[in-house]
Amino acid sequence: CGHGSSPTVYRDLLILICYHESQSYLLSLDTRTGAVRWKVDAADGVTSYSTPLVVEVDGRPEIIVNSSVGVSGHDLTTGARLWHIEEANRFPIPMPLFQNGLIYASRGYRSSPFMAVRPGGRGNVAGSHVAWRSPSGAPYVSSLVYYDNLIYMVGDVGVLTVVDAATGARVHQERIGGVYSASPVAGDGKIYLLSEDGETIVVAAGRTPRILARNRIAARQLASPAIAGGRLFIRSDDALYAIG
Repeated sequence: CGHGSSPTVYRDLLILICYHESQSYLLSLDTRTGAVRWKVDAADGVTSYSTPLVVEVDGRPEIIVNSSVGVSGHDLTTGARLWHIEEANRFPIPMPLFQNGLIYASRGYRSSPFMAVRPGGRGNVAGSHVAWRSPSGAPYVSSLVYYDNLIYMVGDVGVLTVVDAATGARVHQERIGGVYSASPVAGDGKIYLLSEDGETIVVAAGRTPRILARNRIAARQLASPAIAGGRLFIRSDDALYAIG
């Protein structure tokens, strides 16, 4: 498999996860010049298709990495690993998110584990900084979305799952159909779910969500949508759609 991670910009740094079977390293570049600020090698065979996330802990930034050997936090200025949770996974794809002082991470691949982790630890933090963990149920490819104290997810089996962000307890689950590679987005009291066959399902957010609309375009939807300026932007294989 090739490179699947997107870059992340934080202040004057461009952060890239370059974890491939042939060579694995975490890389930081100067956004203005492209000069290498630092490069930190990982162990042979470590892979990742996830995008890095930068969070601040007491004013100190950490880079969060979802990889084939676990979830880890790295120093922004050096790339050195600060903490880790060891958990093998063949295809770590979803990007973590950060809300209310917790990192929410799904591991990817089949019925993925997902968890809430407090940042700021040192060494192996599996026994000290994991607020809660669910052993299965998260999507293979798409990331989680947080909205109003709930976590929403939908994956390759067409099941929408909602869990309490504070406890990880499942509060709702229903089969809505479709296969989902795009990550859900949220806004204005709604969750937007884009299936690969071109259908966008609009769901009213809440502990008992309800489907408000099903809209279809004649295009395959693999990329995650973006919300900006009151519009939903959807990229298909050969077109960009702006929906107001």
